[in-house]
Amino acid sequence: MSPLAPIFITMKVINKVTTILITLTLMVLLVSAGKSEGESENPAGTAPVPGQTPVPLQARIEVVFIEGEVLINGQEPELGDRLGTNFVIQTGKGARCDIVFNSGNALSVGQNALADFDFANQVASVRVDRGGLSSVLKKLTQITDTDAFTVQTATAVAGVRGTSFCVWVDDSSSYICACNGIVHVQDSTGGNDEVLEAAHHTARYFSKTGAAIDKETAGMRHHTDDSLQSVASRIGHVINWNTIDG
Repeated sequence: MSPLAPIFITMKVINKVTTILITLTLMVLLVSAGKSEGESENPAGTAPVPGQTPVPLQARIEVVFIEGEVLINGQEPELGDRLGTNFVIQTGKGARCDIVFNSGNALSVGQNALADFDFANQVASVRVDRGGLSSVLKKLTQITDTDAFTVQTATAVAGVRGTSFCVWVDDSSSYICACNGIVHVQDSTGGNDEVLEAAHHTARYFSKTGAAIDKETAGMRHHTDDSLQSVASRIGHVINWNTIDG
């Protein structure tokens, strides 16, 4: 064997090891780049609340205001929490919780309330078992001839396609106000059907006596212009009380 043969073999081994190391380094860099890109879509502090299904980017739901005792799915929320498609908000005396979805829709759950939200379907909905819900909806997904958002109570149903409205519920009655816009209302049996249109508050009061549900015209209760405008401010909207929205 030539005296140079060991040196030649050693150089071949070194070159082969170097090639393998370079290949592994490139693979690690590619994996790291992909991970960093994915992490940028969900930055720190914006993880969904535990136990909830993450919402797609275009339908993110965020907690933007908390006052007093508030629970979401039984846990105390924090400002900036991203919520999943289904969640329950419960509030205590003097409490309030505001959320924003799709960047242009604000919902405010008032004191002593229990509200069950469902954003898993094309038509978002909420069932209010007690307390109040104020809403300013400016960026709903529109579906032809179909309400884009519904509110259900034990005595009434309200459907909207983009408007400002208020709902207040107790054990045997429901108050629904078309604050600025158009709201389709009916009782929980499908009767007393009516479309409310108003630039400045038109309300109905549904009350249950036995098996019957009665509907009557109601004045302005449970909310004010200022309280609703505070909800609108969550999405940077100023309500024009001279024009019917929707």
